[in-house]
Formats: sequence, C-alpha cells, structure tokens
Amino acid sequence: MPALKLSQGENYGGLSFPVSQIEGGAVVMLITLVILAHRCYCSVHAFQSPTTAYASRRPPALTTQLYAINNAKEEYWDVIVVGSGIGGLSAASLCAKYGLRTLCVEAHDHPGGVAHSFERRSSTSDRPFVFDSGPSLLSGMSSKGTNPLRQVLDAIGTSDSINWVTYNGWMIYDTACPIDDTRSKFRLTTGNDGTWEKAIEEKAGIDSANEFIKFKQQMMCHNGLSESSTLIPPMALRGDFGAIVTMSSYLLKFLKIGTKGQLLTGAFTKSMDKYKLHDKFNRKWFDYLAFALSGLDAAHTQAAPVAYTMIDLHKEGAVLDYPLGGLDSLIQALVQGLTMKRHDDVAGGELRLKSRVERFLLTDDDGKAKCTGVQLSDGTKLHARSGVICNAPLWNMAKLLEDSIVMEDLLVDENKSEDVVSSAVKEVRKQANAMEMSGSFMHIHLGIPSDGLPLDLDCHHSVLNLDDDITDEQNLVIVSIPTIFDPTLAPEGYHVIHAYTAASENFAEWDNKLDLGYDDGKIAEPTDYKRTQQYKELKNQKTEALWKALERIIPDVRERASRKGSVVEIGTPLTHRRFNRRYRGTYGPAPSDGKDVWDLPGPKTPIVGLLACGDTTFPGELIYLYFSIAQCCGHHFTPCVFHITLLTSCYKILTRDWLTGSRSLWHNCCKYISRSQCPTKLNG
Repeated sequence: MPALKLSQGENYGGLSFPVSQIEGGAVVMLITLVILAHRCYCSVHAFQSPTTAYASRRPPALTTQLYAINNAKEEYWDVIVVGSGIGGLSAASLCAKYGLRTLCVEAHDHPGGVAHSFERRSSTSDRPFVFDSGPSLLSGMSSKGTNPLRQVLDAIGTSDSINWVTYNGWMIYDTACPIDDTRSKFRLTTGNDGTWEKAIEEKAGIDSANEFIKFKQQMMCHNGLSESSTLIPPMALRGDFGAIVTMSSYLLKFLKIGTKGQLLTGAFTKSMDKYKLHDKFNRKWFDYLAFALSGLDAAHTQAAPVAYTMIDLHKEGAVLDYPLGGLDSLIQALVQGLTMKRHDDVAGGELRLKSRVERFLLTDDDGKAKCTGVQLSDGTKLHARSGVICNAPLWNMAKLLEDSIVMEDLLVDENKSEDVVSSAVKEVRKQANAMEMSGSFMHIHLGIPSDGLPLDLDCHHSVLNLDDDITDEQNLVIVSIPTIFDPTLAPEGYHVIHAYTAASENFAEWDNKLDLGYDDGKIAEPTDYKRTQQYKELKNQKTEALWKALERIIPDVRERASRKGSVVEIGTPLTHRRFNRRYRGTYGPAPSDGKDVWDLPGPKTPIVGLLACGDTTFPGELIYLYFSIAQCCGHHFTPCVFHITLLTSCYKILTRDWLTGSRSLWHNCCKYISRSQCPTKLNG
C-alpha cells in the first residue's frame, strides 16, 4: 500500500469534518457538534445504549470457562470484532480496556491485516528473514501525542512495549531524468532548517524553492490551514450525544476553524490554487504526497491530511519513526492490549486466528434488521450482547451479509425477513456497488547479501517519473529496507527489502485467473486461483517494473538476489487480495464519478448492532484519520464519565464546562447518564 503516514500535529491529532463553515455562539456550536458526530461516525442507535450493554454485562465466569474448555458451538461475548487489521485491533483493545469481554476473530494465521509480518528461511542461516507485508513509513509514534494510533497505545497501556528508531527523511528518484543527471535523485529531509528547500532549488530551481517557502508559510502560519487541521483530537470523539461532554473543551477550536472547513474537506488542489502554488514541480510533489497518503492524486485527496502532513514533515524537530522488530511489534502491542489481564486478573479479550467468519447472525427485531453475532466456518456461533464491529471493506462485508440471508436457519420470521433483513442487506450492497475503488499492488520481498552496499543507505525510497501522472499504472514504486535500522530482521550480513507498486495495478488483468472468472467478494480457503503458466508469465512481466526501480537504488540487486542464501518472494494483486482479504486487491475507496473527493458512509450500517470500522467508512484510507473511527467504535460502549477518565489519565486533559467552568458539573452529568449499571473503574 502507499506509504503509511501516521501523523502527529503540533497540539492535537488532525481530523477533518464534512462541514464547510462553523461559526456562531455556543448554542450553534453544540448543535454543529452533534451533527458532526452523527455524520462522521456512528449513531447512538447503532448498538445497545451503554446503560443497556452494561446492565447485561456477562454470564458468570465459570460458564464462560466451560464454553472454552468444552469447545462448545455457542459462545457469548460483549463485543465481536471481525478482522484483526490495525483498525479492528484498535477498536477491540479499547473495548477490552473499558471492561467489555471482546473477541477479535481473524481468518488469516497472522494478525495485522495489510500490516501483518511474515517470515521466510534462508538456506544458509537459522535466523529467518522477517518481512513487513505493507506499510512501513510512520511518524508521530515515538513520543506521546495525539496521533490516533499512538493515542490507542497510550490508552491501552502498551506504548512503552515498542522501541522506536527515529530518522529524518527518505530518497526520491525521478526516472524522467537520466541516471547520471544530478537531478535524477533528491532527498526529503524533515524539519525546518531549510534542507528541503535547498533540495527543491537544486532539483527544480530557485523559483520553485521560493514558491514552496511562500506556500509553506501561508499553510503553516498561526491559524493557518495546517494548524486548523490539527485542532480536534480524535480520542475525544464519540458517536452519541456524550460527544457534547467529551468534546466540550474544544468548542473554541471549532470556532477557530471557521470558514477553513470548506478548504479542509475539499480537494487539496483548491488549497494550492488559493495560495497560488502554480509551480510544476511543487504541484507534482503534492500529487506524490497525496498519493502516498490516500492512493489518489491531490485533485482527489482531501486537503486536511495533506495540510496536516506538512506540519508533521516541516515543523521544528520533525522526525519519522520505525519500530524495532518491524511492524509486527506494533501489532503485538495492540494484541497485548486486547488480551492482557486487567481488573480482577481477568483477560479483557481474546484474539482468535484461523477463524473465518462464514456469516452474520441476523434477526428481525421489532421491525428492524439486527445483527446479534457471527458464525464461523467451523459452525461455532459467537453471540454479541452489545454488537459486532466489522473491520472488513464494505465490498467483502456486503458479500458476507448476502450469504447470511440465504442460510436455512435464519433466525427470523420467513415472511418478515425479506422485508426487513433482506432490504437492509440490499442497502449495504447498494452502497458497496456505488463505491469506486483504487488500484491494486505488485509486491516483491527480497532477502539479499548486504556486503559492499553504502553504509549511509536510506531505509525508504520512492521511484517515479515526475513528468507522468502519479496515478499511471506502475509509475510509483515504494521501497523500504528496514534492516538499515534493525539488523535482527535478517540473517547476519543480509538486508530485507520490500518494494511495491502503489495502488496502481489494474485488477481486470487478473480477473480471469480466478476460478469464477471474477471476484465475488468472498475469499475461499486456501486459494481460489491456480498458478498456471499464463499466471506466471503475467507475474514475471509485472514484476519487471519493481526490479528496474530497485536497480536505481542497488544496481546489482538481481545478481545479489540470485546468490545462495537469498530469498525472493513475489506477490501479485491476487496474492494481495488473498492474504489481506481485500476485494479485487484494492487499496481502498476512490471518489465516485463527478466527485472531487470521496463521500463515504459512517460506521453505522442499516443493520442495528453492526458497525463498520474499515477503510471504506469515513474518513477512508487517509491513514492517520482512519484510526479515529476505530477509537469512536471503541468508545461507543462506555458512558462518557469513563471516556473522560481515560482522556484525563492518558493526556492530562482536564474536562471542563465551557459555559460555566465547572468541572464537577460534567462529572455529575456523566454519572447521571451512566447510572449504577456501569463498571466501577476502567480495566487496568
């Protein structure tokens, strides 16, 4: 996937809202806040109310233990999370932190979704090569802040389990220039010491550098667009009227955003036009940066994440982060947060691998379609008292729902099910069919000897033709060499390398390799395509762009890959689809025809008790924003008094009544809302 960008703002994690203008007094702001929470996230009616959920918390511990011991076909949990991608694990671990018995089920044998890691053995060493399957470029993670994912780790208490390496940039290779041209490569250096501006001058000339400096000053000035994109902390978001309480301290910040809301939620090209950034190089550069964030060019990427990223790259002391142990150490920190023993020495949740969901348990509940749990491929039924959170893309979820209503043992009245349940499922399918998608990927994972390679070799590299459209097929290749930072990821004397074409592969070329001749949205086990000679030929043909890109960085890479002890693993769009369970191997959603930016649904589905927290829900695969929706799903189950307690304990955020200054008033309101059915304290 395009480089994972997890950002940290100056003061608060950035979050864009679909609102063009915010102004007026306190009453207007309160009304706006409610509308925003409802539009961007889930409805209070999507799950049981927190009071109801906690009133029917759990069966006796002994009963739960007997289910596990006897491997019974019926289990009862508070929350079921489908999929262990980073979003699913974030939502699940927060639910466990709040004291909800949470089960996360994953079809793969590794957790992490597109961020999972895997091992391959060398023929000359007992130490394996450890590969990241997808994202590896991160920022805002090495210190406490309001990066949404870092917030989750701090909240669940596992952030200190990760050791971070910090660094200050990456290399870019422009294939439009001959290799011996000094302009064929340049380096993005983070921070504000002028190094990046000097690189622009050497690449594109003094006028380009001056235009960037002026644009950066306008974007990053006090009350500028970049600052406005960082004002609302995702950790404070809720999907119910409790948001008025948890976000009360930020009403003034809503006012500060004002009319900038329209720019922040519009295409980034509109911001470039407004601030007169017309230089060709800079426009191409921001196309590249937007594509790395969203898989789309600047004309189709919301301004908020790009403006936010400018702060993250160009503020004083800005750094990038890589976790020692690879991305798996990040995944394991989330798993630890889900499964650790907390209050009363009882684990809050469980991760269950190789557990493929066959269908949702759907019923007609007083004239409304309702999801009460899931059924696994082995027949086990998992019942959820509060609800189900689905981390799968909307296309895959729609297929699961369709499979659910054709089962003979559907727990609804036959005559009413077609009116209520079937119509709700059809509505989800309608949303899925209307959603456009970005391209797929080719991957190559290498384990090669490192002898003779430069000692100052960068970890991250991007290879592209800046004269061409950033979205052209196979134009952008992203490369990471994480053993630059952590040699333990490979046998001694070797590097691991991951290169991929970013969200630009046309899946139509691979459709006829599937057994059905097309992707129906259901990934069979272990595979539903055959490695025919035609498949192998297309695979080799598509891999050539990756080899050529790697040769820009390591000219003799093919020779090194042929040596004894080296490892070569190639993944196609079908591989990406299979292991990451992505419909048509896609990176994620794209704007519909006639739209500048995407208009995605919130997590609420037409089915009561079923929420979606995948990247096909708002705000999409804008990576650092994506985790905010997982946070919102996790917070939904707990009364706001405990949400505020978590905010206060993690970030020293003092909740206060914006109108009267009375901190105790909010707590009294929260206690009134939560009543006596809530847990006495947060787990841990």
